[in-house]
This record gives sequence, structure tokens and C-alpha cells, in this order.
Amino acid sequence: NIFLYLSDKTYWNNNKFSKKYFSNARKIIREPLNKEHLIIQSLYPNPKYILYHSIFDERSPFENKENFVHILKELNFKVEFFAVSQVDNKFIKNLNHGMGLSTKLFFKKHLLQILKEPLQDKICKKEVSYKCDELVYTFKEENHQIILNITN
Repeated sequence: NIFLYLSDKTYWNNNKFSKKYFSNARKIIREPLNKEHLIIQSLYPNPKYILYHSIFDERSPFENKENFVHILKELNFKVEFFAVSQVDNKFIKNLNHGMGLSTKLFFKKHLLQILKEPLQDKICKKEVSYKCDELVYTFKEENHQIILNITN
């Protein structure tokens, strides 16, 4: 079976001379299974992932998420993984890709729990950089905001 999902609305194009060119570097930064990037993240103290995934997701197979969770655990990330098979019509609205899950409700449910965890060993540089071919993506926290800087 082959599942093909396409979108015709995008910021990006395939013109190599355009600022909006979707280069390989722009693809690499979007790949959650990029092992080099995960290794960089794992060097920070107590990294944690909270993941939800529908076992009926046709766009992104459940096995792929299980593989991702396995890699995270190998790199000593704290992982909370919720395999979703039922709709509660409040938090989980459907069993399709994304599950109709509200980002606002996700943070309302989990942020307080994360903030209550002990802060020991969590003081670190609030900046991380990922090299992707010719580009370097640097994410940093300034004034309670995440700032992205992309350099050549």
C-alpha cells in the first residue's frame, strides 16, 4: 500500500535563486528523526518529550512514532508516550492525524506538571544550534520568547 499526501499551499518553492527555496537544509531541520539533532538535544540536562499518537493514524504510521520513542529512550530522554485508541471529545477529538488535539489544552494539561519537576541540573544555556548542510539554525530564549536565527 502506498499513501501519498500532498499540499498545494506552501511558503516554499523550487527556485534555487529564491529566498523561499526549499533546500535540503530546510528539509533536514524539519525531520524529527534526525539522529544528529537528537544527540545535540540529549546533551542538555533532563530533556523530556511528551507524545500522543493515534494508533489509527493513516498519514504517519504508529510504528514510526514507536521507532521515534525507542530512539529517544536510547538517548536517555524522559519520554511520556500516549498511544491513543479512543476519543474523549474534549482533549482527543478524533483518531485521524493530529487527533484534533488543541495545543492550548495540551499545554494546560502538561505544562504545570513539567514546571513542578525539580529544577536541579536544569540550568543550562538557553540556546541550541543545528547545522543543516549550508545553514545553521539557532534557537534561543530571550524575553520569554523563542527566537530563531538562520545563518550561512
